[in-house]
Amino acid sequence: MDRISNLPKEVISHIVSFLSAKEAVFTSLLSKKWQNLFTIIPKLRFDDTDEIQGSFSDFVDGVIALPSTTRVRKFNLRCRDRVDPAQYDLINRCLCDVLKRGVLVLKLDIGIGKHYDLPFQFFTCKTVVKVELEGGYGDGFVVDVLPANAFLPALETLTLSVIQFDDLRGCAFVKLLSACPVLKELTIFGMRWQRREWSGTLCSPTLQRLIIQDFHPSQFTILTLDTPSLTYFECSDASPDEFSIVNLDSLVEAKLHLMLTGEYQCHVLDEGFVIHDSSSSPSNLIKGLGSVEIMDISFQNTFDALYSFHESIPVFENLYHLTIRCDDEEDCLAFLPYLLKKSPNLETLVIDGPLHYNEEQPKSVCKCLLGYSFLLSCPVKVLQITDYRGTKGEVEQLKHFIEKLSCLKLVKLHSCDGPDVDKKKLMIPRASSKCKIKVTFSS
Repeated sequence: MDRISNLPKEVISHIVSFLSAKEAVFTSLLSKKWQNLFTIIPKLRFDDTDEIQGSFSDFVDGVIALPSTTRVRKFNLRCRDRVDPAQYDLINRCLCDVLKRGVLVLKLDIGIGKHYDLPFQFFTCKTVVKVELEGGYGDGFVVDVLPANAFLPALETLTLSVIQFDDLRGCAFVKLLSACPVLKELTIFGMRWQRREWSGTLCSPTLQRLIIQDFHPSQFTILTLDTPSLTYFECSDASPDEFSIVNLDSLVEAKLHLMLTGEYQCHVLDEGFVIHDSSSSPSNLIKGLGSVEIMDISFQNTFDALYSFHESIPVFENLYHLTIRCDDEEDCLAFLPYLLKKSPNLETLVIDGPLHYNEEQPKSVCKCLLGYSFLLSCPVKVLQITDYRGTKGEVEQLKHFIEKLSCLKLVKLHSCDGPDVDKKKLMIPRASSKCKIKVTFSS
């Protein structure tokens, strides 16, 4: 008795999403009802780590054997073993066939050993909404020439990982972005630029979310960010020599982990704390962050950049939540007074990590935070420290905050050392009578 045919179409479609392309073809032979049902395959997937899936060649044969009316919604090709260049043609045959089937989501995770060019058909797909390209290792995907009619009218999300742009006749990256009129999310990881004369322009009027990691800006000196609709910006990378234009007028949330480049020097200032200097100038980037509501900054280089270019810090009228990520208690917060002075509506300050203090004089407040005025006028209501250890230096530094922050309502301390933290040391006079201290411990 055929019980499967009596199942709801949604259930049968879910079942077929786990089948290979060849198996999906065979199911269409079961009945006329199934022939009509499987004109749409929800998900088509090949993973070379799945031993029961067979060879890639068989998979491609199965895809190409699908009826011309069959539509594929999601296509996932994963070949983590180094792919032989002899198979590139096979990959392109498979990819071109899928692109003609109305694919919406395309994910390619391929271990490219030598130069591999995406087929031109990829750059003219009218249906694809989400694309993830990961080149694995070696040369990765290479984009050197786009067709004159390059156009991805439906593409909203683009992830580029280990992609090499090598275009001697113009900037392929700029052309790619201009071919995506509705792009909303862009993630860049491990990009490489063979053409050092690249304009350094990242321009998209529709982009709302941008994540940059390992962008290799050392291969160019100037970077332009022209993204007026951007609401989320995350940058974990080396800073170029200059941000020539920064258009981030709609920015709501920013995460910065900058690494200064160029002539990198370390010196001790008159105030007594160490600052690193560099020929990199993130000045315009700092100015462009003025509209943020949530900001997350990490890494000593980022702190140094904010201090060295503190005159560029804008007034953060909308900033209400600030997170500072510290690796250890030596991370100097010399920039913090300048930042807090420019944050008139800040409500929550999170120090993710240990609280910085002067190790040489643990009973004294570190000079980088010694000033009174920036805390007296600070509107912070919640202070959170995620790695509180209860040392003498931390207690003195914490006392400095609590005795000055007049609007403070809650201090949240989390200790990884367990209940060994002496709570008696937290009996500190407070500028705000409403201030409460809450201590939690790791289990």
